[in-house]
Amino acid sequence: MVCLTLVEVPSAWAQHATNGLPAELAPLAGKYQSDLDAAAQTRDKALASSRQPYLNALAAAEQKANSEAKPDEGKAVRDEKEAVTAGNTLTAAPSALLPRALSGPRGYYMREAARVQREYAARAQQLGAEYLRGLAFYENKAQAAGQTDLLKQIQAEKLKVAAQGAEGPRPARGAGPNVVLNGDFAQKKNDGAPGSWIPGGPGKGTGAVATEQGVNFLRMVGTSKLESWFLESLDRPPNAQEVQVSVSSDFKGKGPYGIVVAQRDAANQLVARDLPCVLRAPCPDWKFMSGTVIIRPETKKLYIRCGMEDCSATVDFTDVHAEVR
Repeated sequence: MVCLTLVEVPSAWAQHATNGLPAELAPLAGKYQSDLDAAAQTRDKALASSRQPYLNALAAAEQKANSEAKPDEGKAVRDEKEAVTAGNTLTAAPSALLPRALSGPRGYYMREAARVQREYAARAQQLGAEYLRGLAFYENKAQAAGQTDLLKQIQAEKLKVAAQGAEGPRPARGAGPNVVLNGDFAQKKNDGAPGSWIPGGPGKGTGAVATEQGVNFLRMVGTSKLESWFLESLDRPPNAQEVQVSVSSDFKGKGPYGIVVAQRDAANQLVARDLPCVLRAPCPDWKFMSGTVIIRPETKKLYIRCGMEDCSATVDFTDVHAEVR
């Protein structure tokens, strides 16, 4: 599951990013930063390549508008060209003043740009999940040794990963505590089930805590189409408006899996059931997922659930984090 290799930091940018980190973390952080930088460069080159045909078409359209003395059309073309050159997101519907001949090149550019961004997002999430897994290895060692300074640096690195979005920065975990009591699955019962987590579902919560290279995770194995889960519950804190959830998971098989957040009122009636971190497609590598759920006014209790449904698969969960704000 976890493979940690000491590597040379391959770029000056990555070296700068690891300044001040202890020897345990610097190689791991350097590789993550370097790989992420390489992924961003690949994305930028692909975007530039997909952008150029549309820019050529816009240049020709601008020249035509000028030669035919169509100032309004020319301005619309120039505005579009400036937006494309700057890499701004284009509106789904083009300006009514743009020539119809641009519809084809515009549609191609938007499809290609979306594809490139999706591929980069998948790569960035994969790299983040791999780095978080490595950090968890050192975090467990630091906790056992009581190395508080190292634990603070590890937490800072985890926050940095959470802030690295696939399409720009995304909200990082705040300073609030993790309301999940056993999100790292360090505690387990005599039968191997995770401590503080309650099994449930028709599949009866088939799963147990596993450990590889010092890293704990919940492994669930599905052999039927019955839904199965482990959950923790908490009372809604006063004035809480939302809960931000994140998890790292690994999946082998097919079927929906991930984190579900359920809300219940004072009469224990279901108010809402949200899926902030759920995937339905195969995911062969560790993946970091996060999402935010709005807490309904009538909600009194929150349920954080790791689960799988209609799966013939093996799913691993680690670093389950929920922050109520």
